[in-house]
Amino acid sequence: MSAQTLTRDDLKKLARLRLKEAEQLYQRRLYDGCVYLCGYVIECALKARICRFLGLTTYPMEGEHGRIFKTHNFGILKLLGGLEGEITITKNKVLFENWSAVAKWDPEQRYARAGSCDRKRAAEVLASIKDKPNGVFAWLTKRW
Repeated sequence: MSAQTLTRDDLKKLARLRLKEAEQLYQRRLYDGCVYLCGYVIECALKARICRFLGLTTYPMEGEHGRIFKTHNFGILKLLGGLEGEITITKNKVLFENWSAVAKWDPEQRYARAGSCDRKRAAEVLASIKDKPNGVFAWLTKRW
């Protein structure tokens, strides 16, 4: 798997791997890294969903399409994956609340000071992605 060619299955595997890594960081009390990786779990899952929704064999990473699709913005990825009307407070309040917690993620967190996330925040983020059936990751795996 090259960085420039990611299949839907590659993205699914990456999402699952990043979740395992996030859980290990949480267990080791490395909460900043745990929360940071949780964002990539959701990003990879959303990108796998986009491949399915658009019938793509690989996720666009280069050229004009790559410019559009190479984003970390969950709102844009949700739109590209055809999920805009699915994650609403009226359709599923718990999922919407979990999405709202996850959507605060920003890849710029990599520059946050050590100790920016505590145990409580990391536990909340993990729960918002893992809880069944309405954790964001748990929910996305049924749609990717």
